Amino acid sequence: MDHEAQEASFQRLARLTALKQAPDGTFHLGHWRRGPFLSALVKRLRPRHILEFGTGRGYGALCMAQASVEGGFDCTVWTIDVIPTTQPQPWLLDEGAGAVHIHASLEEVWSKHVPVEWTQRIRCLTGDSRSVMRRWRREGLPRVDCCFIDGGHDYATVKHDFVAALRIANPRCSFLLDDYTERKGYGVKRFFDRELAPRLPAEAWEILDPMAWDETAFGEKVPHKMVLLKGEAFGALTLAQLYSPREVRAFDRWDAWRTDSQRLARRVKALLRLRREAARTT
Repeated sequence: MDHEAQEASFQRLARLTALKQAPDGTFHLGHWRRGPFLSALVKRLRPRHILEFGTGRGYGALCMAQASVEGGFDCTVWTIDVIPTTQPQPWLLDEGAGAVHIHASLEEVWSKHVPVEWTQRIRCLTGDSRSVMRRWRREGLPRVDCCFIDGGHDYATVKHDFVAALRIANPRCSFLLDDYTERKGYGVKRFFDRELAPRLPAEAWEILDPMAWDETAFGEKVPHKMVLLKGEAFGALTLAQLYSPREVRAFDRWDAWRTDSQRLARRVKALLRLRREAARTT
């Protein structure tokens, strides 16, 4: 398949699983070029197990699964999201006749539009990344050879996901962090610039610029870059190489406190909602 045909193939998949609507009402493919990057990376690394934070509508997971099918090697993509695959959600897609809004589950869209050879290689894990990663080793899930971090974009969640993935990573595991950008509420760039870049040799990482832009709800256009940590360059990267035991303990305590606080906030919110509903019925 030539370059133009490959790009057209990724764009077709993006129209089904990554289509976005701008504030002015127009439609665009979002950061669809992450698909070719992920595909090329998977074909080069030939990982046995991939971990993805943030399934979304599945564009990234499908691109990685497709790459393993085309490359002819066994691979499982473990992907995490808070929305169950059977739960209907607002979905924007273009089947060829123009963009439409529908309400459908991930399983419904995938079963209709995606080859089963791809979806058979994907394992969807439901829950927030903290709860899923706490039960990862308890359930005997495998160590991973490649990790794509594209879930929660705030600083704390990005750091949690990276540390959690590092704890189950095989030697020479590569990490790809999406959304390396200056954008309100996004902490990927700050986390990498402040914590990872100073602790890694320069040859172990690379900023990828697919010349893509995101448009915020306020109509602001922001560049959409990615960071690749190259496992073949740093070998067996471990938590102990990046952080002291004291730093790890402090982070784990703070992360546990944050998790408990968020859980309490959700319970309070649910209780208040039940009270409001009860008040309306009386």
